[in-house]
Amino acid sequence: MSAMHYFGIGPKGGSRPNQHSPAVSDRSSVIMKHPPTTFFLALVLGALVALPLFAQTTPADSLFEMAQARYDDGDFDGAELAALRGLRLAADLDELGRLNFHLLLGFVYVARDQRANALQEFNHVLVVNPAYDLDPVQTSPKIMEVFRQARSDYLLKVASEPAVYRMPQSDVRLAASWRSLLAPGWGQFYKKQDTKGSAFAAAQILSLAALIYMQTETNRRHSDYLDKKVYGDPGIENAYNLYHQAYRTRNVFGYVTLGIYVINYLDALYYPVFKKAK
Repeated sequence: MSAMHYFGIGPKGGSRPNQHSPAVSDRSSVIMKHPPTTFFLALVLGALVALPLFAQTTPADSLFEMAQARYDDGDFDGAELAALRGLRLAADLDELGRLNFHLLLGFVYVARDQRANALQEFNHVLVVNPAYDLDPVQTSPKIMEVFRQARSDYLLKVASEPAVYRMPQSDVRLAASWRSLLAPGWGQFYKKQDTKGSAFAAAQILSLAALIYMQTETNRRHSDYLDKKVYGDPGIENAYNLYHQAYRTRNVFGYVTLGIYVINYLDALYYPVFKKAK
């Protein structure tokens, strides 16, 4: 069948189409309705050519494959060296990107009877992904026993930590924000940021005390100024200046007090919770 037969614009059964038919008068519209197959083939070939560019192996991936191969061959020292080098190369990755290295190091340390090091590596894995588990069918009983101990130690550690370390960040910050709204520094204490909480509380108390004192001083000087009722008394201008100075100082302390209060609230609402290093 010819191309003209394919598009329905050539002779078929010895007949000729009407020259005013849409197929003849507007061939471009027909082609748009039936795009050439080569166009799709070009797209597919382009995707196949570009695919390796997106699937290139990174140096960290190569080191993990090397570490895995050496572990499978029983070269535990070589596997450890390759995994540690991979961790250094993967320092810019997130914790999930380094998970396999910690897991493999745990396997290596179990094989070398370095239980404490193995527990530490498995703990890294559980901190990143608490739901992680090993397949007992494909994992040796010795490794499974150490991993279960690591999980048990991890759960005990989590249970002993303050609740703010186990709650979702959004819930912790919301609970801290209303506390700081009631009493500056309280929200920071709730998030176990004691130094910051003490700083906010002390700054708020001092600024508030200064504001109260200057308000009292402003009222006193204002009264002194109003008591100067003798026209032409040279002390009137001096009394006014003293009153105006106290008034302006009071306003400064007012703005400072308000600023500390607002910063304290925003810090409690938006600043994340970080666990203390142990």
